[in-house]
Amino acid sequence: MGFLVFFTLDVIVTSLCMYVATKLSFVEAELKQLFGIVVITSVVALIPTVGWLASFAVFVFLLMRLTDSDIMDCFWVVAFTKLITLGLAVVVGSSFV
Repeated sequence: MGFLVFFTLDVIVTSLCMYVATKLSFVEAELKQLFGIVVITSVVALIPTVGWLASFAVFVFLLMRLTDSDIMDCFWVVAFTKLITLGLAVVVGSSFV
């Protein structure tokens, strides 16, 4: 049960961070599209050992295909989203220690 709550929270936070990142860049996407991308990449990230790398590639590929944007724009959106999500995880995680 706890895993499902964490997974859902991660998808919501990542979708919102990605929405902000797309607003700050040349990538135009709706929140519904971004939510679908994040759900798929989060499931791919659950694959042991190579999931994090595969999810990064899937993240860029899906964002590129659904928004018809340049690969570098999509890369920077994904990198910004991952950095913000990681920062939030560190801040929230350190408050429970």
